[in-house]
Amino acid sequence: MRPSSAPGDADRSDAAIPAPPSPTDPAYRPALEATEIPVGTATEVPLETTDEIPIRLPHDPAEAPVEAERPTGVTPIELFFDLVFVFVLTQATHQVESHPGWSGLLQGMLPLAAMWWMFGAFSWLTNAVRPDATAVRLLLALTMTSFFVMGLDLPYAFDPDGWAFGLAFLVAVGMHVALFLTAAEPSARSGIVRLAPFNAAGGLLILIAPHLPDAGTWACWAAAVAVLYLSMVIGRVRGFVVEPHHFVERHGLIILIVLGESVVAVGIGAGGRPVDWRLAGGILLGIAVATGIWWTYFGGDDERTVRAMSDASVERRQMLGYVAFGLAHAVMIAGIVLVAAGISDGIHHLGTDTNRWWLGAGVATFLLGHAWHRHVLGTGPVAAQITAAVVVIPLTASLAGAGWAALTAATLVLTAMTVTEHLRRTRPTRTPEVRPTPAAA
Repeated sequence: MRPSSAPGDADRSDAAIPAPPSPTDPAYRPALEATEIPVGTATEVPLETTDEIPIRLPHDPAEAPVEAERPTGVTPIELFFDLVFVFVLTQATHQVESHPGWSGLLQGMLPLAAMWWMFGAFSWLTNAVRPDATAVRLLLALTMTSFFVMGLDLPYAFDPDGWAFGLAFLVAVGMHVALFLTAAEPSARSGIVRLAPFNAAGGLLILIAPHLPDAGTWACWAAAVAVLYLSMVIGRVRGFVVEPHHFVERHGLIILIVLGESVVAVGIGAGGRPVDWRLAGGILLGIAVATGIWWTYFGGDDERTVRAMSDASVERRQMLGYVAFGLAHAVMIAGIVLVAAGISDGIHHLGTDTNRWWLGAGVATFLLGHAWHRHVLGTGPVAAQITAAVVVIPLTASLAGAGWAALTAATLVLTAMTVTEHLRRTRPTRTPEVRPTPAAA
């Protein structure tokens, strides 16, 4: 057992420790040099001197915080805004169905074309102005009302009583300009100033058209659509900055919502009857056609489309957005309207004569629009889409004696095209065989 230290031991041990040298002592300098720390190593500042040295915290409250990168995904208010377009398509489809022939077709498609131009313009808007502020959201909700009024008045857009369509269109143009002027990018603000007169001119032509004689009405409507869709070229409009991820996702979701009209058409065609085995088969075929359209657009081009937009220069990116998403998507949406009319008519007349052109022409129009979209972006070959578009019209027309037969033909064409596309993508690429060069003699 170790004995405890006596009280005087501590005093004796303290006395044995030599006192540190004084700074004035010549022996102090060697001791100081021995304790100097090489340059580049961290030194601990004594606590009593920290009040003279500014402290740099990871997030200094005195500094403005670094703004995090803003998300580029589609926001809920944009999806909510898109819902009104389903009603617009329902109205256009009903206009085509209730007035067979070229007159009814154009009276449904020309107003739809004008509305799609302005609706797509709001996709460009939310790509430049993030709809997070309360004022922006309220103005978007107010603009939804103007689009709903246009959709409600679409069947009367060619009648003198249909003045509300043109007026609501001009309200949407005004809202679009007002919101775009809040964009942070100066070039976007100057771009919308150059584009707005063309949109306003198209709205004025639409407002005047119903009050002219028949020939003048048709000419005015045709001029209005031409002014709208050619404005980017005629006015040499530039300056809009496109964020690829949001832009591609936004238009993809619009197509997805638009396809809801094809699903609604299945229910409309089957409405008013109890579901038996025959009707269930027709519903299955209608859903199969809608699925084929969906698969064509969402079958794997998404990443390649984003990459194509990202790799393009700023000016080329703007033109790609105008052609591939403005013009080509307008063709695809027109095709979906005809497909919806064909599905509804085919299910309603499963065993009897159905319209000869709606379904086949709708599928072909959509496929040609998608081929145009893919060709402009360079995201893949278009031979399968063009071949299917050429085949589907005469095939469905020849089988229009029964709705189930026409729906089956459209399903088979879309299935064959999808399988061909899948086999092309999964086919292993063969690397060229490298033959050894003969040894020199």
